[in-house]
Amino acid sequence: MFVMLDAHYETIGFVLFAIAFVAPAFPALCMLGRWLRARRDPERSPAAARLLLLAVAFGGTTYLAAFAWGGLVEPNWPELHREAVKGPFVPPLRVLHLSDLHLQQDFPAREQWMLHQVEALKPDLIVITGDIHQLDNFDVPSLGKVLSQINAPLGVFGCVGFDNVRILREAAPNIRMLENETVTLHHGGKTIALAGLSRAGSRDHVYAAMKDADYRIVLHHTPDLAEEAARHGADMYLCGHTHGGQVRLPLWGAIITLAETGKRFEAGRYQIGSKTIYTNRGLGLEPRPAPQVRFLCRPEICLFTVGGQK
Repeated sequence: MFVMLDAHYETIGFVLFAIAFVAPAFPALCMLGRWLRARRDPERSPAAARLLLLAVAFGGTTYLAAFAWGGLVEPNWPELHREAVKGPFVPPLRVLHLSDLHLQQDFPAREQWMLHQVEALKPDLIVITGDIHQLDNFDVPSLGKVLSQINAPLGVFGCVGFDNVRILREAAPNIRMLENETVTLHHGGKTIALAGLSRAGSRDHVYAAMKDADYRIVLHHTPDLAEEAARHGADMYLCGHTHGGQVRLPLWGAIITLAETGKRFEAGRYQIGSKTIYTNRGLGLEPRPAPQVRFLCRPEICLFTVGGQK
């Protein structure tokens, strides 16, 4: 069923979106037809005209509210999501997952909010799963202004999305970008293997390096390698890329994810047996010419508390 759904989900999603988009205009179109038919009847015409005006006002107000919400409110209304995950750590390991920051030069309010959360939450470890800067933002000072403030005791690590790694290393030497590489960290007497996967190149040595750790975390920009990582023993797979669809429909979810997995891991937490998969909705917006909107899909950062459960 998932195979069939993933093959056609974009077509279905766009059809549903088109229906939802024209729905507010439907009453006005019906009232327009009634008014045109009633124009020859002096008694019926005024009432039909009033109904047409009401329908137009309803449709216009609905469209205005939807565009204002999606373009002005929701993109600037980020949320902190919290997840508790079983693990071997006492005290628990607190991992802050950031993704798809799409940092811009103008430093919007959601980026300021993120930095406030980083300072207030004091996570043990911070990971960033790609698309750290906007495609056209190569301004080292503006990137450094934000990224230099992201720090944690165990370090800040990232994997590559559509990023310029040279620019990131210059702007943020505090962030270690993992490109098909595994590092070993220590917390509460336990070892953590943290791996960052790239699409290109061999990944066998990355999985081999994780094998003996007490807990294994894998970072990749997209959900596409989630099942592969789970087969190779990853306890947690963190990714982004989909933006949760950025525009979602009730009862359907993401219209488009731009991921090979389709709607399989479109947003939020999933389980493959005991393995945790989390697709972050991201903080920023797709670069133009993509619409600069979010609808039913608020920006997010996610704090994981791993271990500590009785």
